[in-house]
Amino acid sequence: MKRDWDVIREILQKTEELEPNKMLELEDFKDKDAYLVSYQVRILLEASLIDAVLSEVMGNEPKNFFVIRLTWEGHEFLDSIRNDSIWMKTKSKILEKGGSMTFDVVNAVALNFIKNAISL
Repeated sequence: MKRDWDVIREILQKTEELEPNKMLELEDFKDKDAYLVSYQVRILLEASLIDAVLSEVMGNEPKNFFVIRLTWEGHEFLDSIRNDSIWMKTKSKILEKGGSMTFDVVNAVALNFIKNAISL
C-alpha cells in the first residue's frame, strides 16, 4: 500500500482538532477505504508524528485504531502543510519537478513556500 498524503494530512488535522479526552477512530473516516486509513495511521505512528494504539488482531480486515494526540514533530509537520494554498502548491511543485513525495521533501518544499509568503 502507498502513502496517501491527502489522507495523512486529514488524519493530522482531525487529530489536532480532537477535544480533550477524545480519540480519533476508524469510524471517523466512514467515507474512506478502511485499509487506506488504517495504513496511514500505522505509518504516522511509525514516523512518531502521532501517539496511537492499533488493534493488532490477526486477519485481513482492518480492525481499529485510537489516535490520541499529535507529537511535537506531528504538530511541526502539520504547521508546514496546514494552509490549503501552501499544501496545493507543495504537491504541484513536487509533481511538476518529477520528484518523490518523501517526508523530508514535502516538509522542505512547504516550509520554503511559507518562508517566501512571509518574505524570509
